[in-house]
Amino acid sequence: MRSPGTPTAAGRVGDPGHAVPDRYKVPRDAGGSVAPEGSQEFVLGDGSLGNVVRVPRVACVAGVFDLFHVGHVDVLERARRHSDRLVVAVLSDEWAMEAWGARPFVPLLERAQIIEHLRCVDEVVAVDDVRSEWLTGVLGVQTVFAATGTDGVLGVDELDGIPPALITVLPAGRGSRSPILRAAIDQRQSRPSVA
Repeated sequence: MRSPGTPTAAGRVGDPGHAVPDRYKVPRDAGGSVAPEGSQEFVLGDGSLGNVVRVPRVACVAGVFDLFHVGHVDVLERARRHSDRLVVAVLSDEWAMEAWGARPFVPLLERAQIIEHLRCVDEVVAVDDVRSEWLTGVLGVQTVFAATGTDGVLGVDELDGIPPALITVLPAGRGSRSPILRAAIDQRQSRPSVA
């Protein structure tokens, strides 16, 4: 356990649960759009040149993604197949504490880094909650994917406040075949929320 005031893994002094590099953070009051460095913004004209401009479909999957397993990969790959750009919102340890009554097994920074390395994911952000105005206004999301029966990914009932027109439900991914991982997941699922 780290003593108060000891630098975190990211080299900053703070609470161990907040050792998240800035690249995963989106300020609560951020305006405009969030895009990777080097990307371009295009202003759509009046179409007088006869060009058809295809607007990329931006989608989001939100969840804790604790005890990451093949079912999570299945859901994220399905979401990516139905979008041009996939943003994954990884929920904070504090969110999990409130929803589950316990911290995730894997810290937020590690969960974000695992997801960041998946080819199907374009961007990872660490969030304390999922709000419609933030998803559509800041990230430019047109679809929020929910998953049925996949631990670690928010389901429709956990996306309260998100307009139903934005939500698309994906089928559950495969479950882990590891008996140790399954036992830990089953224990977690017996709590009020399984995101």
